[in-house]
Amino acid sequence: MSTRSTTASGSTVYESDRAAHEYLQFHFGDSSEVVPYSFAPADALQFLPRCVQDSVTHLPKEHRRQRALEVVGIDFSHHFIEVANGIKATGSAEYEALIQGDVKQTRLAKVAADIDRSKVTFTQGDACNLDTTALGSFDLVFASNLLCRLPQPKQFLDTLPSLVRPNGLLALISPYSWLEEYTPKEHWIGGTVLADGTAVDSFAEIQRLLAPHFTLVDRTQYPFLIREHDRKFQYGVSDGTFWRRV
Repeated sequence: MSTRSTTASGSTVYESDRAAHEYLQFHFGDSSEVVPYSFAPADALQFLPRCVQDSVTHLPKEHRRQRALEVVGIDFSHHFIEVANGIKATGSAEYEALIQGDVKQTRLAKVAADIDRSKVTFTQGDACNLDTTALGSFDLVFASNLLCRLPQPKQFLDTLPSLVRPNGLLALISPYSWLEEYTPKEHWIGGTVLADGTAVDSFAEIQRLLAPHFTLVDRTQYPFLIREHDRKFQYGVSDGTFWRRV
């Protein structure tokens, strides 16, 4: 397996053990272990719980009162899905936290005891080529830090009217980190400059593309911190947008 960090470019990096360990730490790591410095940006920790909680808050009241009957998690990385299914089976997974150089520490990612893991299904899939007939539709579609890592993000957006039920919610969260290693420039949604010098904004383009089927409910900013080792971190701010299916 590759030892490259997720700061490296290209989708193959997400098949590496290093990437899997970084994301286990990103989603499950104890805050004091992720960043052991009092001066660190604490508001960038616990990224996923913040995004998920806000998504649930924006669901219609009748949906918020219900427990989830089924949750389907999809990722393009075979390795990420393998790790996720292992956690589903056992409730936990060990990962290596890089301290510095060759120095590592084994830590444990653990699912809360009150989570019913039997209701979750993880499957490998291509977000640009989803079988919407087989998947069906959902009250909530949650797409976090995904859009700017897709080769054809518009194809993903085009499937959303079929995936989100009427009056359902789309949570689309992205830092708009457009890179040609992941997305050919002709498929970028915003982040470009027109011949007349006009800058094309990603949020404005997404709103235009979603407008026929979705209305914007809320928009907020989500800082996040991905730890590489004890003294190096990725800091980003994702644009969190929430859309009601009309």
